[in-house]
Amino acid sequence: MIDISTQPISADLVIAKAAPEQEVVKDLDTRAQATIISLLGDRNQIWLGKPEAFDLLSLSKASGTELPATLMLIMQTSDLVAIQLACSFRPAPQCQFVRATVRVWLDCEASQADQPIAYDLFPREVILPVSYKRTFSVSPELKLGFEKVSQLEASAFSLESSQAYVVYEPEIISFGVGDSCPGWDFNKTISRPIRGVKDLFVLVKKPRSIPLKARFDVSAWVETYIGKIPLSTFFLSGSDKPLIHESFVLI
Repeated sequence: MIDISTQPISADLVIAKAAPEQEVVKDLDTRAQATIISLLGDRNQIWLGKPEAFDLLSLSKASGTELPATLMLIMQTSDLVAIQLACSFRPAPQCQFVRATVRVWLDCEASQADQPIAYDLFPREVILPVSYKRTFSVSPELKLGFEKVSQLEASAFSLESSQAYVVYEPEIISFGVGDSCPGWDFNKTISRPIRGVKDLFVLVKKPRSIPLKARFDVSAWVETYIGKIPLSTFFLSGSDKPLIHESFVLI
């Protein structure tokens, strides 16, 4: 059962807010796939793909590319690791994801002073639709770099070619750079809801040769429309039980 409270806005419009009973929250599947069932029974799905981690020193050796001297100096005592993950949102008809949060908790078996740190996130901030080539670089200042692609949406690409590009839509705001618990907030705009695949990247500095552990939490807020009446369901962002909760030893 779900408790519903209504708030009159005008003579012909009422906004209904819904909150799940505690038993419903406890029964949520919190692995790498979750389904939010709306008040009308619609199934809104979220997937968290298995993340991949790439050690920059190993990548440079495999590609025959020499890293900048500043990065080589850092890697005498630390590892630089790029993490790539993808989170997918599939709203049901008449439903929209209006807000979501993806958070990464970094950890390793080291002293508190030597915990892994997120030196950079990508994307940092998206306020207009933008397209990038999927290949990235790392600057001596420890910044992830992706090359923008102009007019990608207006061009025709084959399937093979389109896989080399990633498109971001607003609004995406990152947080937690310089900390061990970074993440991204996704917000619906007037013209663009949250949907599709979101490719995300984290550049991590960790103690040398110590395994990197990461926990990934995903939470979301869905709105269902009956005509012009929005019904809000299951806002769990910031709770101690996110919709998806998955842990990995990455590298």
